[in-house]
Amino acid sequence: MNTASPWVVQGEGLAFSYAAGGGLSRADLTLRAGTMAAVEGPSGSGKSTLLAVLGLILSPTAGSLRIAGTDTGALSPADRDALRLRSIGIVLQDLGLLTFLNAWENVAAAFGPRLSRHRTAARALLGELGMEHLAESPVTELSGGQRQRIAVARAAVKEPVLVLADEPTSGLDPKNANSVMSSLRSCADRGAAVLLVTRRGQRAGQDRPVRDPADPRVRAVRTPPDPAGRSHALGCGGGGGRCGRRHGRVRRAGRSAQ
Repeated sequence: MNTASPWVVQGEGLAFSYAAGGGLSRADLTLRAGTMAAVEGPSGSGKSTLLAVLGLILSPTAGSLRIAGTDTGALSPADRDALRLRSIGIVLQDLGLLTFLNAWENVAAAFGPRLSRHRTAARALLGELGMEHLAESPVTELSGGQRQRIAVARAAVKEPVLVLADEPTSGLDPKNANSVMSSLRSCADRGAAVLLVTRRGQRAGQDRPVRDPADPRVRAVRTPPDPAGRSHALGCGGGGGRCGRRHGRVRRAGRSAQ
């Protein structure tokens, strides 16, 4: 009997080209529910473009992508938007928090403008993530690490099947970086597939890698450039690039020469 968790992401040959040049030359990636993985590479290597494609913000110019079994290439723009809103949570580099709302209101905003309807769910998740005491705090009064964790909560509150995080620990000290990573691991514990990206060599604070080597679900996938100027991600972990306890896998990612 097959007890493996279901595939959340199945991407093959994903590519995207910008009119001004650059983009993503090819990415093959599979992730199962409950898996947490990191893609690591230098600036301009296509990491953020990969997240935008997986998050259905950009439509790939080549390749195929299934999210929770749905062939996204067969969807209309409206259906792609609906799938993203229903099934994907995204933590942006600039966070996108609304400064005129407090913490729980920012989390509830993931559902739409009628915040009071989702107060209970928002506050419950903040409690699960150890942030209940911050629920009524204006986001302008929170630290950088606290704002990052609020952004993670907003991405997770609708219980998406996929959570994407773009350099979520950038600029944070080790303590706050660990708190953000703990929040992302909580998303995986709730059943989501979690993918984060970071620059190669980036540190969460001054002396701790962005990934936690003690957590078997988190494996970095590096994108070292070859002499031709393209980059290819190495499989994470052993066994043909399998990643984590539940067999998330990132086989290869690349970028256009810039």
